[in-house]
Amino acid sequence: AKMVAVPNGIDTERFRPDNEAGQRIRETWGIGEDDRLIGLVGRIDPMKGHSTFFQAAALIRCQVKNVRFVCVGEGEEGYKKSMRSLATKMGLDDVLIWAGEHSNMMEVYNALDIVSTASLSEGFPNVVGEAMSCGVPCVVTNVGDSALVVGPKGYAVPPNDSEALCSVWSEMFLLEEMEFR
Repeated sequence: AKMVAVPNGIDTERFRPDNEAGQRIRETWGIGEDDRLIGLVGRIDPMKGHSTFFQAAALIRCQVKNVRFVCVGEGEEGYKKSMRSLATKMGLDDVLIWAGEHSNMMEVYNALDIVSTASLSEGFPNVVGEAMSCGVPCVVTNVGDSALVVGPKGYAVPPNDSEALCSVWSEMFLLEEMEFR
């Protein structure tokens, strides 16, 4: 009776759509106008599922020519090195950007066409709420509150399922193409 639950909130004045800000980051990263950019934002940690993200990235490259990827965040040096090695083994070096940490995440979100999580576990993923506040569609793994956060405006796939992740990305790009015809 003495407790009240206060749900997380997103500062929608800080996290808002801003095409110019996103374009500046895309230019910095060498992303072309016709390139599609999928981002994984979060610390580089086993719980964040980078290996699943990379497997899905390798799969969608066979379907979509102009797709690029970015990992935004930092992590423990040894694990980061192992993830870079895995990405190299999967042939992603020419399409994957390791962006490190960024101080202005609103710009980062606005640079992305899709924000994706591949987490094995989550609480309330602020990254997803912030990206959606910037108008960026999200594909998340159905862990913690992730599916609840995206609701009917996003997509949730099972954790550890790179094929499902790839399938949703592909579907989103196909729908985008159909809308512009």
